[in-house]
Amino acid sequence: MTSPVFREIIDHPNAWTPEDGVERFWRQLSEAELAAIDALIAQTRDVDPVKVTREQFSNSVIDALADEMREIILNGAGLVILKGVTPDRYSEEDMKRLYWGLGTHLGRGLPQSRQMEMLGLVQEEEANPMIRGYRSSAALGMHTDAFEIVGLMCVRRAEEGGESSLASALTMHNKIFAERPELLDALYEGYYFVLQELQFTDRPTTDAKIPVFSNKDGVVSVNAASSYMRHAAELRKEPFPADLDEALKFFDEIANREDVRAEFLLDDGDVMLWNNYTHLHSRRAFRNSTERKRLLLRLWLEVENGRDVQPDYALRGRSFRWINEQVPA
Repeated sequence: MTSPVFREIIDHPNAWTPEDGVERFWRQLSEAELAAIDALIAQTRDVDPVKVTREQFSNSVIDALADEMREIILNGAGLVILKGVTPDRYSEEDMKRLYWGLGTHLGRGLPQSRQMEMLGLVQEEEANPMIRGYRSSAALGMHTDAFEIVGLMCVRRAEEGGESSLASALTMHNKIFAERPELLDALYEGYYFVLQELQFTDRPTTDAKIPVFSNKDGVVSVNAASSYMRHAAELRKEPFPADLDEALKFFDEIANREDVRAEFLLDDGDVMLWNNYTHLHSRRAFRNSTERKRLLLRLWLEVENGRDVQPDYALRGRSFRWINEQVPA
């Protein structure tokens, strides 16, 4: 569904640039907060990490931390990186419990694959039959995922590489508006998406076009997954729109500019959470060694009363029927 094009400069903390200083996204956990986490981990040791509820992972200190994080992600700069969790203090199992427990305060975790992964394991796999990018060591271009909040927790860095990059889509919107405003029309019109649940039907793409940028009452959001649109054109046996092709190439160029894209190398134990409807992210290629095999944990969180976005923006996350069938609302 096409939304009206927003034709103003967006003035919001979420429209940040690297020049603002990436250190402002860092949030060092205090000893009191780490002690509160220790206590909650101990109290939930008999529960599978992804079965832990918000009520079970709650005390006054962690509740206050989660409220602060939620405000930043939903209404502030849109990105926070927690520091202070270290492998000498927490085991891999503890990190999963800690990460999931914090996530329960921010939203509802949903599956990320056919295997019903609630905590996605971002790591290199020799056998990768689904050809999922997060299960390879290759570089990943700028894109968005599904649902409002996306997070990564670094359990273990690679021997080399694996840096993550983020770019504010609102800053990108400002750049496009200032430099090539005529391209916004195509980005707001968007194109059809191919969805996995539809691939074996006679209508393998969405019925309606899904915009890259959308505007709901002055709130601009993004859904960037051009491969889904380009594949849809192939399945529909029609040429990909030339104006959208040009707009997406400029969109990608903007996302990778040094004055837009910020790069982070997450250390062991770091937790990064961001608003997926206002940020694009990417990853550099990495190389493992026998001693260091990269492992990150990923969360997809659906937020109640979150950002007012196009309903179709969540289609990718719900594109498998088994999500609706097996995860109660």
